Amino acid sequence: MNKVSTNDFKNYRAQVQRQLIKPASYFLSEAQDILDNGVNLTGDTMPWEHTHDKFRFREGEVTVWAGVNGNGKSIIMGQIALWLTKTTSVLIASMEMKGSMTVARMCRQGFGGAKPNNQFYQRFKDETDLRLWIYDATDTVESNDILAMIDWSAEQKGIKHIMIDSLMMCGVNQDDNESQKNFMSKITTKAKQHNIHIHLVAHCRKSPAGVKSHTPTKQDIAGSANIANLAFNVILIHLNEVKVQARKDGEFVDPFDYDGYMIIDKQRNYEFTGMWGFYYEPDSQQWTDDTPASLRYHPRNQPMAMRW
Repeated sequence: MNKVSTNDFKNYRAQVQRQLIKPASYFLSEAQDILDNGVNLTGDTMPWEHTHDKFRFREGEVTVWAGVNGNGKSIIMGQIALWLTKTTSVLIASMEMKGSMTVARMCRQGFGGAKPNNQFYQRFKDETDLRLWIYDATDTVESNDILAMIDWSAEQKGIKHIMIDSLMMCGVNQDDNESQKNFMSKITTKAKQHNIHIHLVAHCRKSPAGVKSHTPTKQDIAGSANIANLAFNVILIHLNEVKVQARKDGEFVDPFDYDGYMIIDKQRNYEFTGMWGFYYEPDSQQWTDDTPASLRYHPRNQPMAMRW
């Protein structure tokens, strides 16, 4: 019989809910790891060693990446994605950029220079197959399709990190705070349901008029306050606008000044918030934490790129 009744749906919903009810001892091993090692050492790291005991990407959480348009959110997320493939799996849903451009930039970052060689391309293939995935869509995608993509990626491929670039491409009404709140609520549920980490790009409002270099906070994220409120973590990427403008004007630029900053403005499950400075290596499009002293010996007064 092909007939489906409303009781079938009720039974299915009950079955799903029953699966969510577990004895407390089910979580004991993970709880012990947190208490023995500290929550700051739980989760996946970023590429820079000095960040490892301050911030990690934990399972079941959502991180919002925010900043003014053009400040480097996508670039730094690609660098982090490549790093994560050493130990886990990542899917990048960059609806603002073609997949080939995303991969080309990551190849530069992985090679440590603008022109990777053939040996590197083969290595990239060998080491990212089944670890790095691209969601090949370059237009606005309906929010329900984004949620289905998350389900499929987690359930069918076991992907642990999903990077969505950006909120404005997810079929969410940018003028409707309730629509944004609902989407954020749904992806936080998905992160916990699948025990994965979801990264979501959001944009910040432009700096106030007349302010030469305004350091953004989570309150500067455009749209609903619930974008930051519902996120587990908020990371802001901010260029050194004074240095950028000085370069454009042909003025002296102190090579020891940081090119940009990463600001941990919210971290729900650990107490650290703060800011790190970074240098930008243009050939590799990497953010690097080389010490200023190392710049004295570099012929281009630029930090040395890291090899993947």
